[in-house]
Amino acid sequence: MRIFKSERLDDREKGLEIITKLKKENDKTLIIHYSCESFFNLEGRTPRVTSICIKNRGNNSTKTFSIHLQAQFHKKELCCITDEEYNFLEKQMLKEFFDFVKKHQTYNWVHWNMRNSSYGFEAIANRFRILGGTVKEIEDQFKFDLPRILSLIYTHDFENHGPVPKKGQLLNLALRNNVSLRDALEGKEEAESFDNKDYLKLHMSTCRKVDMINEILTLEEKHKLKVKTNLVGIYGLTPEGILEIVKNNWFLFAIYTLVFFIIGVALEPIIQFFFGTSNFGQ
Repeated sequence: MRIFKSERLDDREKGLEIITKLKKENDKTLIIHYSCESFFNLEGRTPRVTSICIKNRGNNSTKTFSIHLQAQFHKKELCCITDEEYNFLEKQMLKEFFDFVKKHQTYNWVHWNMRNSSYGFEAIANRFRILGGTVKEIEDQFKFDLPRILSLIYTHDFENHGPVPKKGQLLNLALRNNVSLRDALEGKEEAESFDNKDYLKLHMSTCRKVDMINEILTLEEKHKLKVKTNLVGIYGLTPEGILEIVKNNWFLFAIYTLVFFIIGVALEPIIQFFFGTSNFGQ
């Protein structure tokens, strides 16, 4: 049972409980990341998926699904594929991915901001539906957004979004913790790689980011993760936060009330001396 309580401390406890759960269920925890076409200039079309990488924390194995591998399987030259050929290769890749999902639906899926129809599980599912595939959904209870968890533990300011020194919390947090960024691309670089049909480069970036997410999670599990937020922010030790903690603890609140009562009694003569009613002129 926690002695000190506040909204900030409640959020932190929730985040720490999730980390404890993931550590305890390490054998059934997967890290996922994927790369796709740039979100811009698509005229409402869902971005094409280029590669998906999944790391099994239990046995440390990595499973990959990518356009460049499908091209090799089907004897296609990536430099010259048509839109129709890309759709075919992408559908084959996503079919293999959802076959994998079907076998691991009740695993813990740890991800980085894969939350919506623009970028996330829903975006991948929609892309497969568009290509004529049948989707196997992962229930929300098995999805764990690591930056959201870190926000609960350390506040939303746990790391810079960019652009200095890098663009994005993941790359900046990795730099802060001396996690290698080798092969990891920034958003702009990923868009350029897609336009240049350099799908292998995108795939290598995706796999590297999965390793980065895994290393960050491991550091957090060991209580060694370095973040931007200071202790005042982490524990909510602002004047307002401290007052909330005091009000939520009967013992501290009793002391707080007693102290102010004593101060009030001690200051009353001084207040009366300077601001009391004057007797002159009576």
